[in-house]
Amino acid sequence: MKEYDVLIVGGGVAGSVAAKFAAKGGLKTLFIEKKKTPRNKPCSGIQFNYLEKIIGEKVPPSRLCNNQLDRIEMHFPNGRHVTAPFAMLNFMRKPFDDWLNTIAKEYGAEFRDECEYVRHDETSDHVVVTVRTGGKPENDEQVKARYLVEATGLMPAIRKIIRPCDFSAKYTGGALNYYINGTADLNPRTLYQFWNIEWNNTMFAWAYNKTLDDGKDYWVVGTGCNDSNIKERQEAFYKHVKEKFHVEGEIVKKEGYTVTIDLLSKDRVWLGRERVLATGDAAGLIDTVRGVGMDAAALSGRLVAKAILKADKNGTNALDEYSALMKRVVKQTRDNQKREIGEYKTNDELQAHLNKHMAKTGIGMFVQSFLNVFRSAEQQKLLPP
Repeated sequence: MKEYDVLIVGGGVAGSVAAKFAAKGGLKTLFIEKKKTPRNKPCSGIQFNYLEKIIGEKVPPSRLCNNQLDRIEMHFPNGRHVTAPFAMLNFMRKPFDDWLNTIAKEYGAEFRDECEYVRHDETSDHVVVTVRTGGKPENDEQVKARYLVEATGLMPAIRKIIRPCDFSAKYTGGALNYYINGTADLNPRTLYQFWNIEWNNTMFAWAYNKTLDDGKDYWVVGTGCNDSNIKERQEAFYKHVKEKFHVEGEIVKKEGYTVTIDLLSKDRVWLGRERVLATGDAAGLIDTVRGVGMDAAALSGRLVAKAILKADKNGTNALDEYSALMKRVVKQTRDNQKREIGEYKTNDELQAHLNKHMAKTGIGMFVQSFLNVFRSAEQQKLLPP
């Protein structure tokens, strides 16, 4: 039986960043990914530039889309819109996550793709994990690790076994994107946000430009929700965008995901138990108020590695160390959970909410973006504040 200090399940942002910093700190690290890599992952692939500080690397241009975003245009229920300059990283998760996998391996982490978590047994000082290669039971293998880190995103395999009460039998929300090969009266360097609860009852619907595997640029129109009506909402929103911005062309790709975690539960955020630690979306750190989650995933990945190293050095409990390091992020996520727009029944109520908070949020973005320049990687303020 092979032995490691840390076994990380999931090769996305949280898992790769955790693997990098664990290996960098001298921990014998294995991280696994169920899919064959590079692999597609439904995701906005938009993040503020401070993500580079959190992951400790500058994203190579080859891993970014052709058009980087430097402006936001927000459309409100009352028909008005405002624009503001704001630089953002724009990438597809397939090349981006593959690059993060490579970085982690360069720091000494062992990586296995087409390798999935099956089950685990916990003891007081280690975890024995059964992993499966190539989807074949005859390839099952037991691996011993001092810590097991879950980084499997919005469909967390380990958490579902430990805390089945956190999940619904039916999906509780999701997102859907259409990729259009064609023309539109849209600026390819602008992120368009549309606030309308008929299209998205968690945050905004969106339109922007992306680069697919063929190197060509496509318009992306998408939305999300915390109910089962994602297809109906997406069709209504797509119709609006086609008419307003004269979108013409063929839908060449549809991608999306569904969620079974109870997003409305007060116990949505869960960082783990004993020697099993959770990161990113698997920990419930998805934040529909902010509309982004990769920064929280990356930061939790970095901090879970730091917590284990700190516990080893001080002879303390890793979960306690992790909980202390994650205190600000957890508080922000839980506070924002109370501010989700799903509580509004009409667009008039949503507009009143936006009128009250949008100016404050804009000022906060400007101030916190400036302060983030001077903050350390682990003290970054996740935006919007």
